[in-house]
Amino acid sequence: MDNLKITPAPDGVKIQLIGEGPEKAALLKTFNDCAAGSCGCSRDEYEKVASMAVESDDEGITVNVRTKDGETIDPSCITECLDEAGAAGQN
Repeated sequence: MDNLKITPAPDGVKIQLIGEGPEKAALLKTFNDCAAGSCGCSRDEYEKVASMAVESDDEGITVNVRTKDGETIDPSCITECLDEAGAAGQN
C-alpha cells in the first residue's frame, strides 16, 4: 500500500495512512481492535505494546504505538498483520 508509512520512534512505532481510500475503514477497524486488545495477528508482537493511540481525520489515520520498556516492534510485522487481517487492500 503506497499510502501507508511505518516509522520507528524512540518509544515505539508511528503508523500513518495518508488520504482516503476503500481500505481506510478496514484499517481503522483493525487498529481499533488492536488498541482494544483483540488483535487478530498471528505474531506475538502485540505483547510488546504498552499503548496505542488511534486518530482518524480527513487526511487519514495516525496510530502511535508505544512499546513496553526494553521492547521494540518489527515494522515489517505491522504490514504482515494488516495483510492477515485483510485490511491492507490491494497495492
